[in-house]
Amino acid sequence: MTNRTFTFSCALLASALAFTSCQSGTDTPVAADLNSANPAVAAQAQKVQELISQVARQKAVIEAEKTKLAGIEQQLEGARQNLEGIKKEVQAAP
Repeated sequence: MTNRTFTFSCALLASALAFTSCQSGTDTPVAADLNSANPAVAAQAQKVQELISQVARQKAVIEAEKTKLAGIEQQLEGARQNLEGIKKEVQAAP
């Protein structure tokens, strides 16, 4: 992976994490339930919160891997084109 691809992957990972942490529409009730006086509600809210975090992290990893894959595919295409060029040079040489 090139340095540029790695930097882009890191930026994508950071933006994905920021995006998922900003989605408070579904998280708001969970945040309120974390401080519930009922221990069962608070415990379940904690579990929900942990799963929300896991989902967000996994989505960020998936997006970073998609970006990495796209970079590798571009490298593959360039290598194939380079191979074709070399083969043509070899055929043209006396």
